[in-house]
Amino acid sequence: MLASFFILFMYMFFSLHSQCDGAFILCSLISLFYLSFVVGSIIGVRFILETFPEIGRGPQLNIDIHRGALTEGFLAFAIVTISLGLARKIPGSFFMKTWTSSVSKLSLHILGSDLTGGCMNPASVMGWAYARGDHITKEHTLVYWLAPIEATLLAVWTVRLIFPHKEEMKTKSD
Repeated sequence: MLASFFILFMYMFFSLHSQCDGAFILCSLISLFYLSFVVGSIIGVRFILETFPEIGRGPQLNIDIHRGALTEGFLAFAIVTISLGLARKIPGSFFMKTWTSSVSKLSLHILGSDLTGGCMNPASVMGWAYARGDHITKEHTLVYWLAPIEATLLAVWTVRLIFPHKEEMKTKSD
């Protein structure tokens, strides 16, 4: 249900703020791409539960909503910041960057798994929540959708503020 609101918002935003059909086509493609993640997650969870019925039920929130949102937000912020930092043109081996990224993401996932399930991926959590039937609850919306999305935006803005692109630095100096 939340995915349909996201798609509706995207259509409204691009239809109100664009003058060309290219933005509408781009919006349609992004919406279909995002919706395919959610549908694929739901189908994947159903297959997992049919194949392995004794398996767990996905990420569970074991603390209150506010601490859960802060935890998921912090984990998403840390992962995005690490990923963007390693993606920059800094010297170093590709394998060392990959190893650093993998170990840090795994460590953060393990740290958050006892509290919130440590998923940080709204599309993945949507499949498990839909299978349990609690995909429309306030807990699911705040903790597993809004917190990671807001933390990702905050991380991108923070990295862009701390490490501006060379093109931005040239235009500011000119």
